[in-house]
Amino acid sequence: MHALSSAQKEQLINFNQCFIEYPIITHIYSIFDDLRLNQGLGAEPQCMLLLGDTGSGKSALINNYLLQQPSSNFSALSSLPVLHTRIPRRVNNEQTMYQLLTDLGQSPSGTRRTKRSEIALAEGVVRALKRKKTELIIINEFQELIEFSSARERQNVANTLKYISEEARVSIVLVGMPYADIIAKEPQWGSRLAWKTQIEYFSLKNDMKTYVQFLKGLANRMGYAEVPSLHSKELAIPLFSICRGELRQLKNFCSDAMLESFKQNKNTLTHYVLSATFKYKYPTKKNPFEMNVEDIPIQEVISYSKYNLDEMDDNKRLISTKYSDALPLTVILSQS
Repeated sequence: MHALSSAQKEQLINFNQCFIEYPIITHIYSIFDDLRLNQGLGAEPQCMLLLGDTGSGKSALINNYLLQQPSSNFSALSSLPVLHTRIPRRVNNEQTMYQLLTDLGQSPSGTRRTKRSEIALAEGVVRALKRKKTELIIINEFQELIEFSSARERQNVANTLKYISEEARVSIVLVGMPYADIIAKEPQWGSRLAWKTQIEYFSLKNDMKTYVQFLKGLANRMGYAEVPSLHSKELAIPLFSICRGELRQLKNFCSDAMLESFKQNKNTLTHYVLSATFKYKYPTKKNPFEMNVEDIPIQEVISYSKYNLDEMDDNKRLISTKYSDALPLTVILSQS
């Protein structure tokens, strides 16, 4: 195993933990702030549906937003302006309330759990939110409510969250996969979801500028004395061919390439290092770094993942993300 120096370890850790705010993220943060501001102005709480497919950066943007908030010692008396929670593994109304209470630092003991009705639990959540002066609730992994609950359970959870939002006067952001928008069909949420935003994968055809700017951001956070030219056509196009526009795949490959550069004692990410990284990770695949840029096969998203509630076979309900045929960049751009 190749031994990394302390400086190299720190360099890699800093890169893996870095966050790059680009236009759609700035827009989302602005909505978060407006939702919180409205609460203090006496307005009716509005809610938001935030969607994004696998690897689009949903959890990362939430965590980064939370880091920007004043720290809390999480005592019973401390405030919690932004509550970050998730749909529990066991999806039902009761477990959802317990998850909220737990994340509010109000988790009841096992003996008390059996004595509380769902109404009492919801009332307890409302009291805790008021006590914590919570301004915004962000509920992650909301697609699990779609995947692992019945229509009746979904309706019960939707009703309870609506009640909590109204009584505590707190806006709620529902975060999940693209098919989490099924919740918008629930009558309780249709008119309440005043905001709906989706984080798209990067696209060469529709918005090459954002992709290039993101690559520059990655390069500037790698910690090399010589900043890599990831935004150059010779590197940007092969990188896109690998990640197909998915942020997580792009960043993970760059992290692997940094490790490869340390193994080779290189002081930056070169074309050679990136090519060697691809060979190491995908030995049976054709290496895009060894191809002419004009010939590199590019795939872009045609449709994001979906969920068919009417499908009887559980294994066929989830419809995976679909991509275009692999085509050269010139053909992709001619279709825009």
